[in-house]
Amino acid sequence: MTKALAQTYSIAHMYRRTITSALMVACMVCALFYAVNIYRTVSHSMSIRQMNMDIASVDADIQRLDSQYASLSSTITPDTLRTYGFDNADVSAFISRTTSLGMARGAYGF
Repeated sequence: MTKALAQTYSIAHMYRRTITSALMVACMVCALFYAVNIYRTVSHSMSIRQMNMDIASVDADIQRLDSQYASLSSTITPDTLRTYGFDNADVSAFISRTTSLGMARGAYGF
């Protein structure tokens, strides 16, 4: 047993520089991997923050346009439409509702 320990010590002592270098390289690779992952996390967080700001901006624009639409649609009357050239149209053709159409609706779950 002593001979095995002495032989292991002598081999480790001979390759001490190689073992130390290998451990240092492994530590550097791990540190580089860690730094890349931290960078990716921060950049993804910043892009998510930017997207949230863009979403909030678009949402505010939609709310503004929705309020404008509501105010404009409440002022539309048939008389105001006639001033722009719109007129009531006569329906020239229509599809009547039959029982076969009703059965098709029920069969497809509409």
